[in-house]
Amino acid sequence: MFSLSQTQNSLTVAWNEQQVLGYHFPEDGNRPFCHPLNLPGAPPLTMNEPGDHVHHQGLWVAWKKVNEVNFWEQPAPGSDPTGFGKIVHQQIVAQSANADSANLTTENAWIDWQGTTHLTEQREITVHPPTADAMQISVSLTLQPNDREVVLDLRRGEPGADGRFYSGMAIRFDNIITPGNLLDADGRTEPMDIFGKQSRWCSFTTQHPTDNETYGVAIVDHPDNPRYPTTWWVRNRENYCLIHPSLVYYEPLHLAADETLNLQYRVVLYRGQPNAGALDNPLSEN
Repeated sequence: MFSLSQTQNSLTVAWNEQQVLGYHFPEDGNRPFCHPLNLPGAPPLTMNEPGDHVHHQGLWVAWKKVNEVNFWEQPAPGSDPTGFGKIVHQQIVAQSANADSANLTTENAWIDWQGTTHLTEQREITVHPPTADAMQISVSLTLQPNDREVVLDLRRGEPGADGRFYSGMAIRFDNIITPGNLLDADGRTEPMDIFGKQSRWCSFTTQHPTDNETYGVAIVDHPDNPRYPTTWWVRNRENYCLIHPSLVYYEPLHLAADETLNLQYRVVLYRGQPNAGALDNPLSEN
C-alpha cells in the first residue's frame, strides 16, 4: 500500500511505510527535484547538491537554454543573476495514494531573472507497486510557452567536453556507488560509445557499500516523445555518475506560442542486473 506525507515544501512517497521517493519544492530553491530514490528497504541511489555540481539534484528537470536563459545552473550566492532562471513551484494540482499507485501532479513556472515566465509546466509523477526486484516510476512533463515562441537549446562542441550537450531530465547517482556499469538498449557499455548516440534506454548498475547488494536505475524513452529514440549524455567515473536523455543534443527544438511539448519517461529501479526484455516493453502506463 502506498502512502503520501507532506511537509511545507516536500512530499514523501512510501510503500508499506518504507520511503521510496522524496519530492521537494523549496521556496528558496532553483527547481523542484526528487531525492532520494530507492527500492523499499534499500539504500538511496541518488545524490543532491554534490560539491562538484550543486545544481545536480537527484532526479531533476532543467534546461541549459530556454530562449537563451540558463535554467540548468544557478548563479553563485550573492552574484549577479542576469541570464539565469528558476523553475518555481506553483501548486500541487493533485495527489493520491492507494494499493495501485502513488501519484503527484504539480504545476511549475519557468521564470527568468527579470520575472518573465517563459514556460508553464505540468509534471506528473506516478510510482507503481514494486515487485521483489524492481519498481517503476512514470514521469510525464507538459511544457506550454507563455504567449511567446520558445526555443529549447544547449551548448555544443566536442562530444564529452565539459559544459556541453545537456538539457532535460537527469539522474545524479550517489558518489559512494561510483563508478558502476553502463548499458544501453543497443549493448553499448563504454561512456564515450553511449555519449551522443540514440538508444531506447540506458541503465546504470552498481554495488552499494551499505549492504553489498547490486542495484541499478534505467531511464526508458517513450515512443511518443520527439526524436525517439533519444540521444544520451552520460558520465561514469569515480565520484561522478549521471545518465540523461538529451532531447536537443544535436539541434534546438522550437515551440510556437500555442504549441505544447509532451515528454514521457519511465524510470526503473532494480536489484541485480538490468532486465533488457522488461525495459523494452511498451510504456503502457503512460
